[in-house]
Amino acid sequence: MAAAAGAAAFGIRRDAPKAYCFYGIEWTGVPYLPGTAAAIYIGNTNSCIAGYHSPPDTATSYRFCIPSWVAFTANATTLCGQPAVDHSAAISGFKRLIGLQPGDPHAKRVAQIAPYKLGEKIGRCSIQVQLDDGAKCRVEDFLPEDVAGILIAHLKSTAEAHLGHRIDNAVVTVPGHFNGNQRQEVSSGSTEYGGFRYVSVVDEQVAAAAAHGLHEDPGQRQASSRCAMTPSSGGDDFTARVVDHMADLIKDKHGGRDVRADAAALRRLTAECERAKKALSYQQETVVTMRLDDDDDLFSEPLTRSKLEELIGDLVGRAVDLVESCDASGGDVVGVDEILLVGGSTRIPMVRDLVKDYFHGKEASNEKGVEPDEAVIRGALLLSHPHQARYLDPCYDYWHSR
Repeated sequence: MAAAAGAAAFGIRRDAPKAYCFYGIEWTGVPYLPGTAAAIYIGNTNSCIAGYHSPPDTATSYRFCIPSWVAFTANATTLCGQPAVDHSAAISGFKRLIGLQPGDPHAKRVAQIAPYKLGEKIGRCSIQVQLDDGAKCRVEDFLPEDVAGILIAHLKSTAEAHLGHRIDNAVVTVPGHFNGNQRQEVSSGSTEYGGFRYVSVVDEQVAAAAAHGLHEDPGQRQASSRCAMTPSSGGDDFTARVVDHMADLIKDKHGGRDVRADAAALRRLTAECERAKKALSYQQETVVTMRLDDDDDLFSEPLTRSKLEELIGDLVGRAVDLVESCDASGGDVVGVDEILLVGGSTRIPMVRDLVKDYFHGKEASNEKGVEPDEAVIRGALLLSHPHQARYLDPCYDYWHSR
């Protein structure tokens, strides 16, 4: 949290002399005028771009979000967002693979749940896509960082069409556990594919903290930085448990058919299980429905909240163990100012209940009214515009307010 309170996404230390602003910073490294920087969040489920409008309408902002899907066609064109979801050569969940080597344990875990095969390209993990132009089929390998760059370029062009002018700079969020190489891959992909002049890479945790206003009054807080993470207890992992359950039922009820061996069918099942998982955050039961082929072979199976909790219980428990590992108070609510839940999966009642139980009944707070799956992009939006984030960076004032 200290990082969120200490400095803007752009600029330098607040106590730097103005001479440093003039001599020590290149023009591309200076905080930007309103409207010329955008915030970008690449998620496993959805990806967003947001920013403030140009003068004189600098108090309002825009935001566009699309499903995190990219599809490659045989004629060398790409589809992004919703048009890519049902395509036979579609890719999702690629953020987890950025910068990983094929032998990485996390890459092996992703290979178990992803609806595509992994390969190797220039010594790094690649995603294999089968392209069919009608005459022949071929398999091509795409680096996940390149796929992310393509999606970023699409988001940028969407925002530029809305604004009517070019966007040169961006704040791009990444998971806090990303190492230096992974961060550089994201930054390079943003400049190479998106055409940004300058990119600032910010931790998702820092952006979420800014969205909840933790940077506004740091003087009344005692900063203590602790971090614990696991790469295999996220929304995709919850969905994968539902997919495995439904795939087993399909095999039992439809003559041994294995949807895991059919990439297109597995993508459809994954999308339907994702929808069902989200629905169970607000209702006790839903139905997973999927057409198995071009005929009338239809699979339909009810899914209850209690069954979902049974399927993901150990994953949620693992996440609560992380809370315990980085909680210096030992669950003592007196030593905890606020509990903030970030990410779409924190809408799941089981997650909220277990966190509440750990803190002896203390509820998670949300004074800013930030939706869990919007916290990161909202915080990145603030960090893309120092004055809106209540930062008074001396170099920003020096260059743009004199």
